Amino acid sequence: MPVSGRRHQALKADYTQLLKDNAQLLVELREVTSERDAAREVVAGLAQRNRELIGRPLTGGEQVLAKQLRASEEARAHLVEQIDTLQTANEAMTRDAYDAAKAARQVSA
Repeated sequence: MPVSGRRHQALKADYTQLLKDNAQLLVELREVTSERDAAREVVAGLAQRNRELIGRPLTGGEQVLAKQLRASEEARAHLVEQIDTLQTANEAMTRDAYDAAKAARQVSA
């Protein structure tokens, strides 16, 4: 399909701009990829450090802290159970109060 001279020049300019944009995107991709790789290295280093800390024997002070942490977690779990029980009881009492109020309205009507 024949293209006029002006249209050809416009297409050529668009193509040149696309090439520039593509080159810029490739540069940005390299930068983002290197940042991602650096972040992965940091995460891997932290994971390795955690494995080393977990794998070694605890000192006396750390053992006390670990026991306190376990006790704290057990207490937190117990509190969660109590809150769930109280929430269930609260919902039941609310339903009972609503039903009683509804019955009272029906009787007085």
